[in-house]
Amino acid sequence: MKKALFIGVTKYNLEADRHLEKKFGGLSQGIKPYLIARGRPFHSYLWGTDFYLFPKAVFWPLAFLLSFYLCLFKGINTIVAQSPLTEGFLGAILKKILKKELIVEIHGDWGVRKTLSIIAPISLKNADKIRGVAQYLIDKAKKFAPKKPYYLFPTFTDLDDFLGEKDVTFEKFILFVGRAHKIKGVNYLIGAFSKIEKDFPDFKLVLVGEGLPEGKLSLAEVKNKMKKCYCLVVPSLSEGLPRVILEAMALGKPVVASRVGGIPEVIQDGKTGFLFEPGNQSDLTEKLRVLLQDYDLARRTGEEGKRFVRDKFSNLKYVENYLKMLQD
Repeated sequence: MKKALFIGVTKYNLEADRHLEKKFGGLSQGIKPYLIARGRPFHSYLWGTDFYLFPKAVFWPLAFLLSFYLCLFKGINTIVAQSPLTEGFLGAILKKILKKELIVEIHGDWGVRKTLSIIAPISLKNADKIRGVAQYLIDKAKKFAPKKPYYLFPTFTDLDDFLGEKDVTFEKFILFVGRAHKIKGVNYLIGAFSKIEKDFPDFKLVLVGEGLPEGKLSLAEVKNKMKKCYCLVVPSLSEGLPRVILEAMALGKPVVASRVGGIPEVIQDGKTGFLFEPGNQSDLTEKLRVLLQDYDLARRTGEEGKRFVRDKFSNLKYVENYLKMLQD
């Protein structure tokens, strides 16, 4: 059985993140996974996977040393760098020294992190395979590594749980899930809502995430908010393919999102959701006005989005795609 080492800076909570069991439990049926990421405790063996989690302050020195140890003494065949930035650079070093297969994943636009973006071409050129969560990311990577094998499939999201949800209502609030960072465009949403709130006095705006009024919630709490909201808004200036969009669509909720990154690959404007130009507050305002005043439109759009997600995405399809990439 092939052994794969995943290296990424995602912070894991093994007790609270229920989707991890389905993701790694599925992958471990075809490979032996090892994972280095942020979090606590140091080592856990769950769902056929060895998790090694470190706090942020000491992450990279320990990740560097442990990845060498695992490659040398655990017989790792493939290194999966979960971004082309520092993770990808470490993967390229391991590949060169230890002659391991390297897969570089692209989950978002690496260009937004200017100080690290120069590393990405090095990682991509040294990769044996490259996976993108959206076509536009693959197109960007091909400018640096045109002849590599490419794989396109989204980030794992436990959509089966969302698709099967029965307790869905349309309460009068607009939901944002993210963090208080300018790249997330929440200021445009706040501005757009202020233009229409007098016309829709029963509606309110709910902002969930780090640095926002509702604060950071657990995955279960976010889902509870999402299944009650009238619509989800994603006003980002830059994105890969946000998981929250697929989750909301799987619940049958209409999504209003900026036309950036991989979002237009899942939202067909006016059919499976609504798109507006990034940073265009007036455009967002009008899309919200149309949606809030037409409940039947909101329901129809939500149902179209749910059908799209059901046909294109599932837990089984993700595992099949990932194992195929590893075994090719």
